[in-house]
Amino acid sequence: MPDDYTNQGQIAQADFDKKVIIYWWLQALGLMLSTVILIPFIPIWLVIGYFFHQKQFDHLSCVLTDRSINIRSGLLFKKQQNIPLDKITDLSIMGGPFLDSLGISKISIETAGSTPFPLTGVRNAEKFRDIVLLHRDQQASTANQSAASATASNDVLVEIRDILQRIEAKLPGDN
Repeated sequence: MPDDYTNQGQIAQADFDKKVIIYWWLQALGLMLSTVILIPFIPIWLVIGYFFHQKQFDHLSCVLTDRSINIRSGLLFKKQQNIPLDKITDLSIMGGPFLDSLGISKISIETAGSTPFPLTGVRNAEKFRDIVLLHRDQQASTANQSAASATASNDVLVEIRDILQRIEAKLPGDN
């Protein structure tokens, strides 16, 4: 992965389980079975589908930086999402019979005012979630401390203004 602006200050990187390839392959196969028009393509998909999803897996990455989570995905249609840590409201981990049978889970990154960003197949999903939430909370507390110091600076400026007004009031007028 290139070392560019979106990876500066990298803290952690999500590691994806290769079992997600089978999940994607079976999901696409299920879609083909559920639609009559795609049933003739199933033999072709049985042969090339796994290799297609292998390439899709090779183009998948998720990096936690000191400012954001950067997600890159897609083989034919590439997508890059940069989610600022201060916009993240929750990271939920989802499972189910199909995901659990493969031993993988799905992380859903939720932000205020937008649809969740799903990440399927993250190894140690609980650990990655905890690291992200910890750094989000640290960033929020740092911002709060900066705001508190700015308020203290404003209080000092107000006090200086008041002192200057009292000094001006005591000076003899220039009439």
